[in-house]
Amino acid sequence: MIAAPASRRMRGRMVMLVAVLSLGTVAACVGTPEGAPTSMPAATDVSSSVAGRSSSAALESLSGPHLSPIYWLGERDSTVYLYREYLAAEDQGDPVTTAIKYLTEHQPDDPDYFNLWSKPTRIGTSIDANNVITVDLSADAFSRKLDEGLAQRAIQQLVYTATAAASAAGLIGQDPPASVNILVDGHSGFNAFGHVELTGPIRRNTRFRAPIWIIDPQEGAKVPAGKLKVQGTSVAFPGGTQWELMRAEGKEEVRVDSGTMKLGEGDLADNTFALTTDVEKGDYTLAVWGSKDDSTARQSEDSTTFTVK
Repeated sequence: MIAAPASRRMRGRMVMLVAVLSLGTVAACVGTPEGAPTSMPAATDVSSSVAGRSSSAALESLSGPHLSPIYWLGERDSTVYLYREYLAAEDQGDPVTTAIKYLTEHQPDDPDYFNLWSKPTRIGTSIDANNVITVDLSADAFSRKLDEGLAQRAIQQLVYTATAAASAAGLIGQDPPASVNILVDGHSGFNAFGHVELTGPIRRNTRFRAPIWIIDPQEGAKVPAGKLKVQGTSVAFPGGTQWELMRAEGKEEVRVDSGTMKLGEGDLADNTFALTTDVEKGDYTLAVWGSKDDSTARQSEDSTTFTVK
């Protein structure tokens, strides 16, 4: 990621950013795939134990102007978590509107993730001096019928995406804590997806953040042969966080490297891992998962496929 000059952050903090995007008349369910879940999976002992170990919800660092941080939903351990991808989104004049438009119109690159938002006819955004981001959507964005659990997570998906986009652009900081005020057709109090009353600013809820996710390499990435840099986040599992790298050979996959991730080493933030391994040309799958002390079962596994050129 490309660091921005300090003055960029200060300018972003001193002015209010306002953008309104009219998208015209569109079908309500564009961007929402057939077969996407509308209710939470049945809870298990695994999902309960993992959910108790939340990771940090620190805001995203400054990044380059061409990639937007977008959060998606993904099912793991019989529950649903939030996962992030950095994606090339068409510029809409400000980073928050750009990210929200992409969120409500597209599906994730990773096939393990999904999206329940519908394309709105109107998007408006603004940011005030207290790190409150206002997102004003038309009601057609909420056309899906969801149960309460997925409704809560869809709202957090928008909250995480809006705050990530603003933070990555240097428009908000860590203090005071960022929040998102969601208006619908210019008004507060909307009952989102029939379950979530939008009555005021909403902060990130760490309970919904994925216990593990791979940040780099992203799904479908093409990377050069040589040193592969892996980055991601993980909560602290009793038996540690494990990883393996598999290379496709014909119809089979062969393990080429594996080990235990070390969290928070050196300059890394808590719950963050990084490693470097050698790779040759080929198609690869990287998997990262948590372990219990007394079990080899994989918990909260995340994986990504990529190609080495």
